[in-house]
Amino acid sequence: MAVAEPQQAILSALRKEVQGDTISLAVAQGIANQLNCSLRSVETMALELGFTPQRHIRNGLSCNEQLSLMESTVAIIGCGGLGGRCAELLARLGVGHLIITDPDSFSESNLNRQIFCSTQNLQCNKVDVLARELPLIHPALQISPHCKCFDKNSVENSAVVVDALDSGEARKRLSTLCSSKAIPLVHAAVNSWYGKVGIDKQRTGPLIEDHYSQNKELKKAPTVLPMTVALVAALQVAEVCKLILNCGSSLDQGWLQTDLLDNEYIPIHLKD
Repeated sequence: MAVAEPQQAILSALRKEVQGDTISLAVAQGIANQLNCSLRSVETMALELGFTPQRHIRNGLSCNEQLSLMESTVAIIGCGGLGGRCAELLARLGVGHLIITDPDSFSESNLNRQIFCSTQNLQCNKVDVLARELPLIHPALQISPHCKCFDKNSVENSAVVVDALDSGEARKRLSTLCSSKAIPLVHAAVNSWYGKVGIDKQRTGPLIEDHYSQNKELKKAPTVLPMTVALVAALQVAEVCKLILNCGSSLDQGWLQTDLLDNEYIPIHLKD
């Protein structure tokens, strides 16, 4: 039977051990070890008291904003090029809980763009690799891994869902699932030098359905350049961050299309 974490003891330890307005990982982990509680609990209370974990100080966010990220759950559907990069950036940003879903394993063709793919983990399941590597970036991160195709459990209780799939039909199913649960879906896709990012919400209409009708499905896998993946995933994570922090975004009303070859960024507004 689980025992409630000693909140008062954590509070006292933080006030005793922390100097200034930041807390180091060593101090936070020391308190967690001493009180037999989770690092996540220590850092959450630290943020509530106005102490920022040192690995997040360069984010430049307030403690309240950083706390909102720590207390948020983001579901990532697909852990390849876009999904793996998004997971890494969200971990560095300080999101506290990631649900990661993908049935596939790394192959040699993934080496050009998938950040967690290396020659040492070829044939390893992508979710297993991410679940092992992400806590090395964000030790207080909670991970819920699903080594399978997505279902309702893949998005349960998430604040935002990241669409990193590679099939129009799968994207439409995911959009329908998120719509049924009123969860915003941050979509992205890449092809060669080009990419696009959009937010699918109930109030903005069928964004995914509009862009992935039957006649728009690719007949073969697209070519994918690593810099396109990195840029588009960064844009995707920026939208996730804005949704969590309630910053607002022009993408609530449409797409952003990117062209790295000609350095063009083109907003595409949805029809009313």
